[in-house]
Amino acid sequence: MDELKKNMRAKVFKMRGLTEEQGKTAFVVVNLEFEGERAFVVWDSISLGEYKVKARVEIDPELLQEAGDRGCDFYYLGQLVLPRPEDN
Repeated sequence: MDELKKNMRAKVFKMRGLTEEQGKTAFVVVNLEFEGERAFVVWDSISLGEYKVKARVEIDPELLQEAGDRGCDFYYLGQLVLPRPEDN
């Protein structure tokens, strides 16, 4: 079981992107995970006992640009549309 948990862990990167909140453009820094050639923004996560449940939004990996600064690993050059909890 421990081997399975170890293999399920994904490397997490930091990503900075632009999003729109209440009609205003804002920078956000979010966690970024890769699954093969697919890229996901981790918008939220909760722990349920030994498990961690993640809300992820898939993004276009071709619009990622490596960042050279300490604050993040990547910049997202596309439009980042993140769900709002109050809309669910």
